[in-house]
Amino acid sequence: MPFGCVTLGDKKDYNQPSEVTDRYDLGQVIKTEEFCEIFRAKEKTSGKLYTCKKFLKRDGRKVRKAAKNEIIILKM
Repeated sequence: MPFGCVTLGDKKDYNQPSEVTDRYDLGQVIKTEEFCEIFRAKEKTSGKLYTCKKFLKRDGRKVRKAAKNEIIILKM
């Protein structure tokens, strides 16, 4: 399953974890949910703070479906 990360400002999907870690410093986990972890991220170039959601690979189909639905909603 790809690493699902969407930024609303530049409308870019990140498909590999390295694409995210190259651009952001990932900080403390804020919350852990059934299919994902929510944590703080700081953009390396601007210092802006964001909240990121990383989907966990637990139950393949359920996680993929939840991730796809979440990304569709965020893109709206």
